[in-house]
Amino acid sequence: MMARRLSKPVRLHGPSGFTVLDRPAYQALWRIVEEGPLRPTTLAGLLEVDLSVVSRQVRSLEDAGFVRRQTDPQDARAALVSATDAGREAFERTKQQRTEVLDEVLAGWPAGERDSFITLLSRFNDQLEGVIARRQAEPQQTP
Repeated sequence: MMARRLSKPVRLHGPSGFTVLDRPAYQALWRIVEEGPLRPTTLAGLLEVDLSVVSRQVRSLEDAGFVRRQTDPQDARAALVSATDAGREAFERTKQQRTEVLDEVLAGWPAGERDSFITLLSRFNDQLEGVIARRQAEPQQTP
């Protein structure tokens, strides 16, 4: 259930109405808003995906009016991707809505249960990251 929910597209209110982004494009927008402007190669590294994947994501974000490309002032051969005002606003609005939903879900939980949930979820995330990092560092075996 959780995996199915997490894989659903994200709906953002943009300059031309609602825009539906797939989860990877939303994650790219998140990184661009939080850490941009970024070179596409840097964004690919942060997202741990191939540059071709980032190029498609950035193109869809550009088409939606959420990001723009500009020449890197330190290297005219390279581009930087930055969030537009509309992209920043759409991201922040969506983040606020998600926070409100989580607050509503947890509102009826006693404080001790909320604290336990946060502790367990943090532990789960830390262990998941560790396992992923370890598996990525292991040599690939061919069948």
